[in-house]
Amino acid sequence: MNPLFIPIQKILHRNPHHLQQESSQVNYRSWGRKFKPLQFCFLASTLAVTHIALFATISHQKAVAQTQTTCPVGTIPTNVNWQPATGVEAITAQNLNAGGVGVRLSFAESIPGQVIESNLVQFGNEVYGTRIDNDVYGGLPGPNLRFHIGIGKAPAPGSATLTITFDRPITFASPLTLLDVDRDGVRDLGFTFQDRVTVNAFNGDAAVGVTLNSVGNTTRVTGNVVVGINENSLPSRPDGNVAITPAGAVTRIQILYEPGTEFGAPRQDETIGIAPIRLCAPAFGRIGDTVFSDRNANGVQDEGESGIPNATLILRDANGQEIRRTTTNSNGIYGFPNLPLGTYTVEAIRPSNEFNATTNTTLTANLTQPNQELLNIDFGFRSTRLGAADTPNIRLIKRITGASRNGQAIPVNFNTFVADPNNNNDDTLPQPERFLGVPNLETPLQSGDTVEYTVYFLTEGNENIRNIRLCDLIPNETTYVNNSIAVNNAGSGADNGRFLSPLAPLQEYSNICNGSNNNGAVVVNLGTIPAGQFGFVRFRVSVN
Repeated sequence: MNPLFIPIQKILHRNPHHLQQESSQVNYRSWGRKFKPLQFCFLASTLAVTHIALFATISHQKAVAQTQTTCPVGTIPTNVNWQPATGVEAITAQNLNAGGVGVRLSFAESIPGQVIESNLVQFGNEVYGTRIDNDVYGGLPGPNLRFHIGIGKAPAPGSATLTITFDRPITFASPLTLLDVDRDGVRDLGFTFQDRVTVNAFNGDAAVGVTLNSVGNTTRVTGNVVVGINENSLPSRPDGNVAITPAGAVTRIQILYEPGTEFGAPRQDETIGIAPIRLCAPAFGRIGDTVFSDRNANGVQDEGESGIPNATLILRDANGQEIRRTTTNSNGIYGFPNLPLGTYTVEAIRPSNEFNATTNTTLTANLTQPNQELLNIDFGFRSTRLGAADTPNIRLIKRITGASRNGQAIPVNFNTFVADPNNNNDDTLPQPERFLGVPNLETPLQSGDTVEYTVYFLTEGNENIRNIRLCDLIPNETTYVNNSIAVNNAGSGADNGRFLSPLAPLQEYSNICNGSNNNGAVVVNLGTIPAGQFGFVRFRVSVN
């Protein structure tokens, strides 16, 4: 008979603390840009009054310049977060973003320093300068971007290019809209100008076709080029607006703005605008929650179980590729924000050798809805330190600690350790903290040999554990050796243990001595034991 791996049948303890668990000058913009100061001030004033009247009569007109499109699955319509700013430097310095998609604006000019003005300049009623402002322009509310070429130039030289770059391929939730593409008219008194815009799109280095559609009646579209052909419109109207629709996903849009010559050599500035950009951004979610000290090892963060700080979490995509990692804060909380919809796994790295996992260390998280949050991806670890200050608990490990034949000790090798597959507690302690003992004997046992068993116990927690009772059934094919029970370092109210014969009633131990009592049982009341206390119960049996 081999008494290898004889488990303790049950341990019962009572834990009372365990719980389950803003300006009128804006209206003058289109008029003032056509006039030189001083000699035209009377006419400008007269027309400005007319402008106010016109503006008032159409202030409730709905200017439809963008048609909503459908975003691909997994994306949602999102505005680029540009803010009012004056000058090229201030605009290009903005850290633009649309739901996690990085956006960058850049300007270039064919004659450096002569095209794009960085500072605002006022001529008559008009304020010139490249800027983003909240004024109504092209009939659309701001913030709109506007840039121009050639203040007071005769003829206006050069050209300007606005490049909009995205850090990943995107589609637009609604067409990108050019504002106020027009030309001179009867109000402009010989200051010839014409807006001419060429639009190109790219996905990486590959060209992407674009479709331009005139919204009003002041433009003519030919391929990817649009020019102003009729008199300039008021800023409150969409007459000069043009919708830009790329044929596919893009990473870059280039808008070349130059003076047209169809109506003569340009003798005045030109200005156009871009309406707020609305693109299809990834529909983001958030994954996270807590890495906690699972003091009672039940896989759930109960009341009083604190978070573990500085624990490492690794986020992987559906292909198992690591895409991010983070650590928990002082409260054990972590999060992976701004995640596109998809399937992910989160892995919690064991905080140290002093912890063992009480939950799976890799969990799956599926983000299927826009702005979804999965804040239930928790990981539990339990301290393995001797006497760790956790929820009251007791560890039990059973060992063969000796054997004899005819009164002489049988040699045993205590340097060898094989984990007991029937006892999880046996595996959780790190090597230096494993208790003395071996799971079997090198010398085969025979009838009449005596085997000594030791049940080691270690209490954990920050308070006493009360009413601890232990029952261990005598193995089959062995007989208990009378008066061989020894109890070491038990708590207050403990007894010295006793042997219950097969015929004796188990009494108060009946609910913890599970299994057959054919050979009797060793039972011990260990009483109330303080936290961090180490002791043992020892007894001997003879081989039948």
